[in-house]
Amino acid sequence: MKVQKIKAWFRRNPLMISVCYLVFYLLAFQWLEKNVVPKYIIHCRLDEVIPFCEVFIIPYIFWFPYIIGSFLWFCRRGWEDYKKLCQMVFSGLTICLIIYYVFPTGLNLRLASSPHETGALYNLVVMLRAIDTPTNVCPSIHVMNTVMVFQAVRSLDHLKHRRFTIAIHFVIMVLICLSTVLLDQHSVIDVVCGAMMSFVLHGLVYRVEWRTELSRQKAGMQKN
Repeated sequence: MKVQKIKAWFRRNPLMISVCYLVFYLLAFQWLEKNVVPKYIIHCRLDEVIPFCEVFIIPYIFWFPYIIGSFLWFCRRGWEDYKKLCQMVFSGLTICLIIYYVFPTGLNLRLASSPHETGALYNLVVMLRAIDTPTNVCPSIHVMNTVMVFQAVRSLDHLKHRRFTIAIHFVIMVLICLSTVLLDQHSVIDVVCGAMMSFVLHGLVYRVEWRTELSRQKAGMQKN
């Protein structure tokens, strides 16, 4: 009976699901940051040719209100859509925490700042790096959650034919994913792993029939 009452309470107060999980996640992530030392440095040759571009601090920081706003919007839409988003994102974050503990990763991409590098955007990057250490990087949570939100939006029946809305979310997703490598916050490997996790979990939570989905997408492209 107590379990049923708890479920009923969360259904009446859906945002508390996100709040409770956020508290758990932040505590767990902070514990990992303080107690787990990176054993594996993530790096690939492509990382070496990607330039640093401080202007991408804008989409990188925009990730925070974008994810929060998406949860609030899905919560207002209704229980079923919100529940699926929570299942997908929270499952992904929990898996990431486990991976970070079992397979602690780090980066050596962040070069020491130059005295000639100044400006408001670069100062924001310096502040970000002071907060966000180059540890627990693979898979990228920034990428995973952004792709998940895009997939959740695309899965809504009433938005499937609204190309402009989908396009806006697609552009936001691409800019945020690019920001992780153009700010040297992540390796390309982290980005690929984050995207792969999002596709797998989206398929499981939304029960996507990939063959049917690919055929539908192909038919739509041929029609256009």
